[in-house]
Amino acid sequence: MIDTKKIMSMLQKSQMLAEIYNCKLNLGFSGGKDSVVLKYFADYHNIDYVANFNNTQIEQYKGMLKFIKTNYPDVIIIHPEKKNSFFELMKKKGIPSLFRRWCCESLKHSNPKLSEYKVNVMGVRGEESIARFERGEISVFGKSKRSERKLDALKKTFESNDSIIKCEGRKDKVNIYPIFDLTEKEVYEIIKVENLTIPDIYYSGCGRLGCAFCPFASPSENYQTIKSNPSIAKMWIRILSNEYFLKKRQRNVIGKTDGTGLFFLYINKMMMYKKTFNKGLMYLNEKDMYGKTGLELFEEYLKEHNVI
Repeated sequence: MIDTKKIMSMLQKSQMLAEIYNCKLNLGFSGGKDSVVLKYFADYHNIDYVANFNNTQIEQYKGMLKFIKTNYPDVIIIHPEKKNSFFELMKKKGIPSLFRRWCCESLKHSNPKLSEYKVNVMGVRGEESIARFERGEISVFGKSKRSERKLDALKKTFESNDSIIKCEGRKDKVNIYPIFDLTEKEVYEIIKVENLTIPDIYYSGCGRLGCAFCPFASPSENYQTIKSNPSIAKMWIRILSNEYFLKKRQRNVIGKTDGTGLFFLYINKMMMYKKTFNKGLMYLNEKDMYGKTGLELFEEYLKEHNVI
């Protein structure tokens, strides 16, 4: 059963916490189904917030900006400066991975244009992953003992029935997840009952939205993104094919494959371990019974979908 009272309480306390911090409450709006439901509850309970969409410029859903402007015009779209764009950062930092997710930190968590917002509510749900479930309903960003004490104090405050917020200090950024307990089924039930508008891509079998070619995306999701958003795939290959990038960031593949081959290894999750990396290289360089290498077959697939 959906605990609407808890969602309301968390939103109201988040607003009160923002007042203590002397800042506006930021509602992180991704355009996905969870943030749409979060925004619905915030509007229903008359929460004073500012909704912001972080435009990573590599959205998996090609029509996201148009979708937001059409259906949620009060959401502010934050565009990154060119030097902080994904592909410019990839030149400096290399390919993102599960162990080096610099992209989330750089494009979402540390956007300088959102630095004024210290208290944020976001549509994160515990059901999405073990890591998110273990993180809990509140996150305090900071490595000091002060931030640890603040996290413990805020958890007690948000778990209590008391309507008073107790918070000492205003130096750490706080993220709060009011719909943390909702299941995916419950999210869709709310969308249906309240007639909420979500991106049409959800109705074509897509279970998630987010950044194209995210380190968490499966190979099947990556191939679907190639079909639906070939322009981003084209940019990936352009950066990976850059001679400076290969020499500076991916020295281990020089002479073994090119940028297209490197893209193949990445989207097929073959770059994390030496064994899978070598297996991928073998596939790319060996010929099949018809005399075509794996790289040539992949290039044919990319041509079919207007990437190269």
